[in-house]
Amino acid sequence: MISLIYIHTQEWLRLKFLQVAFFLAFAYICISYLLGSLSFTEQLRIKYDLGLAGLEITTFLVSAFIANHALHRDIDRKTFQVILARPIARWHLLVGYLGSLALLNLILVLLLGTTMVLFFGAEINLISFLIILFTILLKSVLIGSFGIMLSTLVRPMFGLVMTVAYWVLAYSVSDIIYFINKIDHQLAEFILKMFHIFIPQFYLFNWKSYIYLKNSFILTEVIWSWFHCLGWTMLLLFISSLIIRKKDII
Repeated sequence: MISLIYIHTQEWLRLKFLQVAFFLAFAYICISYLLGSLSFTEQLRIKYDLGLAGLEITTFLVSAFIANHALHRDIDRKTFQVILARPIARWHLLVGYLGSLALLNLILVLLLGTTMVLFFGAEINLISFLIILFTILLKSVLIGSFGIMLSTLVRPMFGLVMTVAYWVLAYSVSDIIYFINKIDHQLAEFILKMFHIFIPQFYLFNWKSYIYLKNSFILTEVIWSWFHCLGWTMLLLFISSLIIRKKDII
C-alpha cells in the first residue's frame, strides 16, 4: 500500500495541472501580499484572509481533479488490470489514491504555509496557524474521498461537477438551514435532517479569518473538527470500497 502511494505521488507530481495549481497558488499569495500592502490599516488581515482562502481553494481543486480522474486514468491506460493481476485488494488501490492525494496536499500546504509566514511576517499565533493549515488539509482529504467515491460511479467530468457542488454545500448548509427553518412544513424538516446526515459541516470550522490567527482555539472544537473530517473520510472510503468490489471494470 505504501508503494502504491509512492508511485501515484510520483505520477501526480509530473502532471502539468498540478504544476499550474502550485504556480497559481503561489501567485495568489503574492497578489494578496500586494493588496495588503496597499491598505493603510488591517494589512495582515487582508494578506492572511486572502492567502488562506487561496490555499484552501487550491487544495480543493487538486483533490477534486485528481480524485475524479485517478481511477479512470488507470483504467484507460490499462494499468488497473496489471495491478489487479497481483494479489492486491481493490480497496488498497483506493487507499493508494487517497494517500497520494493527502501527501500532495500536505506538500502544498507546507510550502504555501511557509511562504505565507515568510512573506507576511510571524505576527500571529503560530499554533493557531498550524491548526488552520491542518484543518484545511483534512477538508481536502475529505473532498478527495468523496471524489474517489464518485469516480467508481460516474465519469470524471460529471464527478468533478458534483464534487464542486458538494464542497459548496458543505459551506452553505447554515444558510440553507436558515431558509428551511422559515418554512413551516414537514418536508422542510425532512430536508433539514438530510442535510445534517449527508453533508459535512465545513461551515462550523471555517477558520480562515485572521481573527482566528490572533487567538487560541478551544481544544474540544479542534478535536471535534478533526474527527468530523476523519470520520467522513473513512465513511466515504468504505462506501467506495463496497462499490468497487462489485464493479465490473475489466
